Amino acid sequence: MSIRIEKIDNINYIGNLDLYKVRQILGSNKITADQKIKFIKKNHSEIFHLAEQKISSTDFKTIMDNRPLKLFRPLKNSYTKAGDKKLLAIALGIKPMEVDGYVKNINLQVRSMQDLNSIGISPDKYEKVKTYVFRHGTKEQLINFLDYELAHAKNIIKVLYHTLEYNSGGIADYFIRPIHRLDNTTMLGIYNVVDKNLKSSRISGKISDVQAQETAEWALARIYKIQNNQRLINAIKLKKTLE
Repeated sequence: MSIRIEKIDNINYIGNLDLYKVRQILGSNKITADQKIKFIKKNHSEIFHLAEQKISSTDFKTIMDNRPLKLFRPLKNSYTKAGDKKLLAIALGIKPMEVDGYVKNINLQVRSMQDLNSIGISPDKYEKVKTYVFRHGTKEQLINFLDYELAHAKNIIKVLYHTLEYNSGGIADYFIRPIHRLDNTTMLGIYNVVDKNLKSSRISGKISDVQAQETAEWALARIYKIQNNQRLINAIKLKKTLE
């Protein structure tokens, strides 16, 4: 397997592709987002093959056993969102029509890494909004909340393993929904947040160099699995639609 892009970090690169090199490329500050996405597209099959090798057969079986194949999920999800919005409004003491604005405001504070307590947002309210975002928020909101979660995590590895598992209310479950497509741009955004916070935890001494490297590679492989599982779901849904 060879890397099929002309330059990496402004250096002509020819060599075997492994998950460590993929992680270096996606986490590099010297390569533009467009170049990284181009790299992902050109090397998708090779990277997916590496992801299969990185995750054990037991992990892969768990992913496949938990994959949702409900034909009417889009209809169900639209009703679920309406219900969740009403429940969130009641929990926050606001009107349902005010929920979107409230969530957008919290998202702005989260994106700036604001101390939510200092602006009157209790941990309980934050948790309720976070749960809603991880079910029905925009991709941008999802990435912002993930960044905030990892930046404030007492155990970043535990949080990562949890959110990338199905049936956890995290990243994996967000992309179960057909309306939430895990495109390469979003995948890169998620990975950049993961990589940044792992580096920060390593620098601060919360995790070791080995833990940071192994977790980053595991997370990259897991995100690829989620993306390809989503493609499988959509392919089956399309087949049933055409039948």
